[in-house]
Amino acid sequence: MPKTTLHLALAACFGGLLLASASAPAATLDDLRAEIASQRERLEKLEEILKATAATATAATQKAEAAAQAAKTASSQAAGIPQGFSIYGIADAGVEFGDYGQGNKTRVQSGLGSASRLGFKGRREFDEDLSAYFQLEAGVSVDNGQNTGHSSNVSNPSQGTAASASVNTTGVAIFSRNTFVGVSSKRWGDVRAGRDYAPIYTITSASDPFTIGGATAFRLWSSAAASRFDNGVFYTSPKWSNWQASVAYSAGMENNSRSDVGVTGGSGGTNSNTGPEGEGKGQSASLTYSDGPLFVGAGYLSYLKMGTVTAPATENARRTAWNLAATYDFKVAKVYGQYLHGKDSQAGAASNPSLDRNIWWLGVAAPVAPKHTVRAVYGHLDDRLSTDRDSSHIGLGYEYAMDKQTDLYAYYARVSNQNGGTNSLCAGGSCQGYDKDSGLPANYTPKSLMLGARYRF
Repeated sequence: MPKTTLHLALAACFGGLLLASASAPAATLDDLRAEIASQRERLEKLEEILKATAATATAATQKAEAAAQAAKTASSQAAGIPQGFSIYGIADAGVEFGDYGQGNKTRVQSGLGSASRLGFKGRREFDEDLSAYFQLEAGVSVDNGQNTGHSSNVSNPSQGTAASASVNTTGVAIFSRNTFVGVSSKRWGDVRAGRDYAPIYTITSASDPFTIGGATAFRLWSSAAASRFDNGVFYTSPKWSNWQASVAYSAGMENNSRSDVGVTGGSGGTNSNTGPEGEGKGQSASLTYSDGPLFVGAGYLSYLKMGTVTAPATENARRTAWNLAATYDFKVAKVYGQYLHGKDSQAGAASNPSLDRNIWWLGVAAPVAPKHTVRAVYGHLDDRLSTDRDSSHIGLGYEYAMDKQTDLYAYYARVSNQNGGTNSLCAGGSCQGYDKDSGLPANYTPKSLMLGARYRF
C-alpha cells in the first residue's frame, strides 16, 4: 500500500480525534498520541504483509506461465512438432471494382490489403548468443487456391520475364516469397542464404503507409528497382548506437552460361527464355538509423537484368538505383517519405540509358479512434528521358480493427499518365492490377476500389 494511502487513512481515522484534542487535558493528549502511534505501527505491518502477498502472487503467476509454456512445448513435441517451429501467415481477400481501360471490372481478389501467404519458421538456440533458423514462405491466392509467383532480380524459370505477383499455374516457385536458412549472433550479426528481400526494398516497405499493400504506390517504385534477390547471401549487422547496416549479393540466374545479351539478341541460337548469361548478378545495401519515433534509411541496388535489344549490344542491361526513406511517428499520426532514382543502361545499345526516372511519395497513417485507421499517399514518377512520360499516384485507405489479428478495409487508388505513359497501380499487396502488357491504354488513368478482410495468424 503506498505511503500516501497510509497518510490519508490516518488522517481519516484520527483527524476528528486531533480536533477534539485541542481542548483536552494533557494526559488525554498523551493517550491519543500513543493510540495514533499504535495504529500507525499496525498499518505499517499491514503494508508489509500486502507487499509480501503481492510478491508471492507475482511469483506464482510467473511460475504458472512458465508451466503453461512448458506444457505447450511438451504437447507440441508429443505431437511431433519440433521446439522452435511455428506456422504463420495472412489470409486476405475481397472484391475489387477496377477500371483499366477495358471496361469496368468486378473481381474477387486475394491479397488486396496484404499479399496472402503461408509460412513455416524454425529456430534453434545453441547458447545465449548463437542461433540457427529457416523460413519457407509461399504466396497463396485465397480466391482460387493457387500459389502466386513474385518478381525478383532474375526471370522465373519456365515463366520468361519476371512479372509482378500473379497466379502461378506452372508449379514453379511454390515458396515464391522469402525462403532461406541462416545463422544469427547478437554480437556479430545475421547471415542467411536463399531468396529474400533486397536491402533497398526493406527500407521501402518500412516507409510506405500501406506497407506495400492496399492503395500503395509501389508499382511506380518497382518500375525502377527490384524487391527480392534469388540465389543470394544476406548479412545484417547488430545495431550500433541505433545504426544498422545490411548488404546482399546475388549470384543471379546461375544456370544460363551461353547467352551473351537479352532474349532477343545474341547469336547462334544461344538465347533462352530465362534470360542472358549473368542475369540477376548484383548487390544491394542499406544503412538505417532508428531512435524512438524516428526512422531514416538509405539504400543502393545494382544488378544485371534481362536485355530487350539485339546486337550490337555488348553486355546485359544493368539496373542501378538508390533511395532515401524516412518515417516519424507523432502518435496522433505517422508520416512517411520515400525517394528513389533508378536507371537502366546497356553498352552498345542504340539508346543508352533505356530508363532514367525518379519516384517519390509522401504518406500518412492516423488512428482516428481505438479501432479506426485512415491512410493516404501521394506519389509521382518523373521520367527523365525525352519521352517525359510522367505519372502521379493517389491512394486512400480506411481500416477497421475487429481485434489485433483481424480487420476490414476499404482502399482506393488511381494513377494518371501523360505523354503516352502506361504506368498502373498495384490493386493490393499482390499487385494484380492490369498494366501495359495486359491492355492498359496509353495516357489512361487506371482506378481501383478494394473492399476486403484480412486475418493474420
